[in-house]
Amino acid sequence: MSEFQLTHTALVGARINTFRPYGFNSREELTMCRVVPEMPASRPGSQTSLKDILTEQLPLWIHNIITDPDFPQRHRLLMPLRRFEGELRDNKHDEVISSVLRHGFRSLQMDPLDLPRSMPMRQRCAMVVHLKVWQEAYDRLCGEVVDILAANTEQLGRWCEFARHPEHAAVG
Repeated sequence: MSEFQLTHTALVGARINTFRPYGFNSREELTMCRVVPEMPASRPGSQTSLKDILTEQLPLWIHNIITDPDFPQRHRLLMPLRRFEGELRDNKHDEVISSVLRHGFRSLQMDPLDLPRSMPMRQRCAMVVHLKVWQEAYDRLCGEVVDILAANTEQLGRWCEFARHPEHAAVG
């Protein structure tokens, strides 16, 4: 996981609220664990698309891609993760990226695209002014990963089933 430490910090540690319903409150608690969301399905009568659901669940999928060497299509998903990791390394002194990483290392929620209302206006404005680098890197990662996941929902569904019930996995 050390290859993607900054990515995991930024997209798991700083999005820790996504993991709380699964019983995890810190990145450390996630070590060697899979976190399996409900497999997204089309909801009849809903405007929510498969890609919207995958985007909402992105921290969960990123964590699983990084930690599970058997994650479906992992070989294809690693390139967007490497690119994002490089962006984080290259721009770690950017105000937004450094803030996300600081929060993520402490497993404190920080999504610069959804700033809390309780954040002081001055800090909020400073974040918004410097948002471009983060937003471009995040949007690119999100688009590429979600496209690959959405194109492989059958494999993803099998992985989810196995991850939930490894005792029923076929042997041999």
